[in-house]
Amino acid sequence: MIMKSSVKHPIQKTSMWVTLLGCLIIACSFYVANSSLNIQPKKNVAAAKTALGRWLFFDNRLSYNQQKSCASCHDPKFCFSDGYRTSAGTDGYNVKHNAPSLINVVFLQQFTWADSSIHSLAQQMRNPLFNDDPRELGLKGHEDLVLENIASDPFYQKAFKEVYPNQPSPIQIDNIINAIVAYETILTSFNSKYDRYLKGDKKAFNEQELAGMKLYQSDKLQCARCHDNPTRSQRQDMVYANTGLYNIDSNYPLQDQGLFDYSGKPEDRGKFRIPSLKNVMLTAPYTHNGSVQTISEMIDIYAASGRNITEGPFKGDGRKHPNKNAYIKGFELSPKEKHQLMTFLNTLTDTSNLNLELWKDPFKK
Repeated sequence: MIMKSSVKHPIQKTSMWVTLLGCLIIACSFYVANSSLNIQPKKNVAAAKTALGRWLFFDNRLSYNQQKSCASCHDPKFCFSDGYRTSAGTDGYNVKHNAPSLINVVFLQQFTWADSSIHSLAQQMRNPLFNDDPRELGLKGHEDLVLENIASDPFYQKAFKEVYPNQPSPIQIDNIINAIVAYETILTSFNSKYDRYLKGDKKAFNEQELAGMKLYQSDKLQCARCHDNPTRSQRQDMVYANTGLYNIDSNYPLQDQGLFDYSGKPEDRGKFRIPSLKNVMLTAPYTHNGSVQTISEMIDIYAASGRNITEGPFKGDGRKHPNKNAYIKGFELSPKEKHQLMTFLNTLTDTSNLNLELWKDPFKK
């Protein structure tokens, strides 16, 4: 009887180790691949969400009658404002307030002209979606219709599934808001002459611009008291102000009395959010209701310590409104000084990102 040897041949040992090594390599490759998959989608999903938000931002199907989009009032051609005194809603009726620029909006703490309860872009987004007096986009009562219009597009079916993969029915209002907010947060830009000057480029300004900045920051004009960081953020201790635009028996026009309409406090009559001055030379008309047509007129109103309306339904001397901000004291400017101030305000202009693909209307390729 021939006994089988229990000693393995060297070739068999080598084959075993090669097999084990191969298995180990495959296992490691599988782990690395899966680890990459676990990390990479986080980056991809963020980019996909921004891209989805961009399409939704420019899409008229977000209004109940498919006539308006977010970009109708916040158009890149106007630095994400629209050039009108007050914007028209999807039914053609004008809304209450002027459309502010969205550039650097992510750095704000208050997001509307007068409602101090809105503290996030997601909260703010519900106003244009659901306001009905007048309608802006008109979703109230038409939510299912708008969702059906969006869901009927194969592009959106795929895009929503990619961004919200764990939801069986991801095309929902909350996700639409979430994606648009993701898009709005990338609308940032800090490449104006003024920004470059703050970063240390002292050659960014010429003599006229430097003289204008000195006037802007002076105790004489006190512009910086309210606009201390003109291209970015708000003062947290003074978000709202009455600038003396109206005085109708100590009121503002009854249809729009600013912060008072939300707080009910008499001292809040005529107070509106102090706006950013980013691209101020490109975003006329000015004030909460677009009633000031040019920056020159705006400077003249501040120089006069407010606006005196001598005729019409809004007749009254805003300079004497009891709630007028204490910094609006008036000042004298020579024509040369006014030109210098306007020259400085022009240094707040920043169009460097307007040609970025993400800032353009994707439907107009």
